[in-house]
Amino acid sequence: MTFACALFAAAPVAATAQGYGAPVTIDTCAPMLQPNAVPSNPPSFMGVPVAAMTSHSTGMHIAFVNNGPKVAKVVNFEVSSNGNQFIVRDVGTFSPGILIDHQFNNGAGQSFFLPAFISPKVTCHVASVEFADGSVWRHGQPPGISPETYGSAAHGQLSATPKMVALDVQSEAGLFLVQTSSRVAGLRETDNCSGIASVFVGASGDNAATYYVKPLGRGTCAAHIIDEYGATVTVPIAVR
Repeated sequence: MTFACALFAAAPVAATAQGYGAPVTIDTCAPMLQPNAVPSNPPSFMGVPVAAMTSHSTGMHIAFVNNGPKVAKVVNFEVSSNGNQFIVRDVGTFSPGILIDHQFNNGAGQSFFLPAFISPKVTCHVASVEFADGSVWRHGQPPGISPETYGSAAHGQLSATPKMVALDVQSEAGLFLVQTSSRVAGLRETDNCSGIASVFVGASGDNAATYYVKPLGRGTCAAHIIDEYGATVTVPIAVR
């Protein structure tokens, strides 16, 4: 069983909540925390090194069970913190009744200015589930719909505004908006912009997401935004 990617638009947090009638039950949804290292001669507060009072997240730990009648192949989890949201996407073969326990690494991690043994708070819910037969359940789906009548995956069109981003290497950042014609649980981004630009999501919703582009060095590259059904829009990036 493998996972595709995790998109982090905010510091991850811990506590679980379920959408109505979700065929997937969340067992665990929490950040993976590690205490920050204490350097030599660190600043202190009341005699305690400041670094000893902080921790950082190396990613998210999510465990869940598919309680639906069918094998699931994609589960999108929405994690919220103080009004900010990000999507954790797990792709694999998830048979009914089996506990799936995965860890999703997020690179450098997020720092928290709080005692290392206290977890920041978050809420998590299942945003959507796609089954092996192509049917899809989405968060907020009306009650009374049986698992056998889950709708088919809707393949919408993605569009980007502006269609390309051109920046001066000295500028702070640019941005572009990606919209989809159908409701989706999340979008993921890939690019070939190493050393040229850093692309990261600033905000996301059911059918749109805003991406920031921070210039790093002169050159050209492209960001590819992909929805849960595989539809893609490409945004060329030029840093002068």
